[in-house]
Amino acid sequence: MRVFVSDIIAKKDKHGFDYYWVVGRLQSGVEVIIDDYYNDLREYIGRHIDMLLSFMRSPYCEQKRGIRSQIFLAEKYYSVELIDELLSKEGVVSTSNKRVIKLTGKFIDSYTIPEKWAPLTRRKSFKVFFKEPSALKTEDGTYLLTPFHLRRRVPIEKIPQEVTMAGGLELEA
Repeated sequence: MRVFVSDIIAKKDKHGFDYYWVVGRLQSGVEVIIDDYYNDLREYIGRHIDMLLSFMRSPYCEQKRGIRSQIFLAEKYYSVELIDELLSKEGVVSTSNKRVIKLTGKFIDSYTIPEKWAPLTRRKSFKVFFKEPSALKTEDGTYLLTPFHLRRRVPIEKIPQEVTMAGGLELEA
């Protein structure tokens, strides 16, 4: 999908390695923050670039936004009470997380990733986790769905045409 890169925020993880947040805008005008662990895209600030993005669903974020999904299971450790307790210890207010996006689109059970993306990824886990992945097709494009927290509770033929989920974005290629 095409993303306008408005800023890059450089971060360091707990081990001292660099990673980045891409601050961008989708074609629909939605502002997003995309986790980027492998590429320094500062040279692309102010430009549109094509990105292959994955979306990690967060049952916790869905609950905070009033999404009551009967389609996908939530893991026990994503309970609102536990996450609120952990976040408060870190001094984080969970409801103001700007890195969380709400997506609505058509659920695709088995998506074929276009071949142009396969050689570009640096993540070794990419091919394992995204072999015939599920995806969500939205007005902005197709997001790969990270397989964590995606165990279906109903057969695929009973999943509605339109699905809403909340979570975070990550740059894959």
